[in-house]
Amino acid sequence: MRIEIFDIPVDNLTKEEAIKYIENLLEEDKPHFAVAINPEKAMKAYNDNELHDILKNSHLNFIDGVGIIFAAKLFKGIKIKERLTGIDLFTELLKVSEEKGYKVYFLGTKEESIKKAIENIKNSFPNLKIAGFHNGYFEDEEKIVETIAKSDADILFVGMGSPKQEKFIYKNLGKLNVKFAMGVGGTFNVYANEFRRAPHIIQKLGFEWLYRFVLDPKRLPRILSLPTFLKEAFKRRFTPKKVIEFLGIKVSNRTIEENLEIVEQFIKEKKFHLIVTINGEMLSRAISEKDFLNILKGADLVIPDGIGVVLGAKRFGERITQRIPGIEFAWELLNLAEKRQYKVFFLGAKEDILQSAIKTIKENFPNLQIVGSHNGYFTNDREIRDIIRNSKPDILFVGMGGIKQEKWIVQNKDLDVPVNIGIGGSFDVWSGKVKRAPSWVRKLGIEWLYRTVTQPERIFRLKNLIVLSFKLITGRIED
Repeated sequence: MRIEIFDIPVDNLTKEEAIKYIENLLEEDKPHFAVAINPEKAMKAYNDNELHDILKNSHLNFIDGVGIIFAAKLFKGIKIKERLTGIDLFTELLKVSEEKGYKVYFLGTKEESIKKAIENIKNSFPNLKIAGFHNGYFEDEEKIVETIAKSDADILFVGMGSPKQEKFIYKNLGKLNVKFAMGVGGTFNVYANEFRRAPHIIQKLGFEWLYRFVLDPKRLPRILSLPTFLKEAFKRRFTPKKVIEFLGIKVSNRTIEENLEIVEQFIKEKKFHLIVTINGEMLSRAISEKDFLNILKGADLVIPDGIGVVLGAKRFGERITQRIPGIEFAWELLNLAEKRQYKVFFLGAKEDILQSAIKTIKENFPNLQIVGSHNGYFTNDREIRDIIRNSKPDILFVGMGGIKQEKWIVQNKDLDVPVNIGIGGSFDVWSGKVKRAPSWVRKLGIEWLYRTVTQPERIFRLKNLIVLSFKLITGRIED
């Protein structure tokens, strides 16, 4: 499972899971790379935009650092399955490469060190196919890249120190002609017997950093990155992000007022924008329906409407503090439209319900410019499209039920309407046909239960919420 620590994605995997994932990557016909994530690298990325972009785009960010484990538990409430050091993953990949016949290339450290490391590697893995090697001290980068590309290696290990090794890999990934690349830091020096690893018990306790410091006091500046990292992580813990991303969906964590400011900008841009107010049922469907998930990923503004979304974000270590029911946001959007004289069009519900809803809207917003409306029961899409296009609204409110309405909006994105929003059953509520739950029920996040009790026909829709709850509890939602 991929979570975010310090705005950096990290993969919460065991060693076995990481190896299996890499083996799957090796079966694909495109290059991939992995990065070891520790507090020092996270702090470097905080001040180095290039490194930050590399970590955001890495195919595997494995957790090599007790500080990351601590931060995940303390600030995200997530237990990291296993700390996976770069040298341990390197060793496991050598073992797999020997078994599966993958060819490897080694790049890094001094000439005598890399030769000694390879000698010891051959002793441990006599059947390993080594496609080539080169020290890390070279001036002609293009020549090195060309040499690696011609070696026909499957896996490239680069030990040039961070972030130099990550930048080399990322810059040249498309030209190296390897399926998988990974920075390994000082691993070659350990295999050359120049550095000693901490005893196993110290590694298990997470104090390898202290052991290495005692042997090499010059590492003090690197050690100090840990408290700096934890301090920054603590500060961020209490500064909620404006946008929270999980499952590739960018969910707004802003106030209603901040979201309305974004809508105003959308209208100024005079191009298509999709606003989605997402609830647990929609999230559950998105997990199983790729086409709908892609719609959510491409939405311009996704507003969290439902406790299921809050819990879903929490599963990925994210904290949503601004849950906004879709009907409340839509009402505030009408208020904004009246103030700014934006033109609106209503589409959805049965004709009598729609007209009753419009009556209520006019009573509350007498100066609102309503340029048109149509019920949601139509068979001639072209006719409806022409009506909407000729009306030239700034905002289109579509109430056809979650998922159906978003799909319709995207399929008809060429109507020249700047802001398009699905509002589910809001017309039913505004018409007086359906009552909202009492405020205390809404605050508890169980409005879905109230609506099921008062509208028994909704019982079948509970299936999606039950499925979502099961996946949240069992951890079967994967990013």
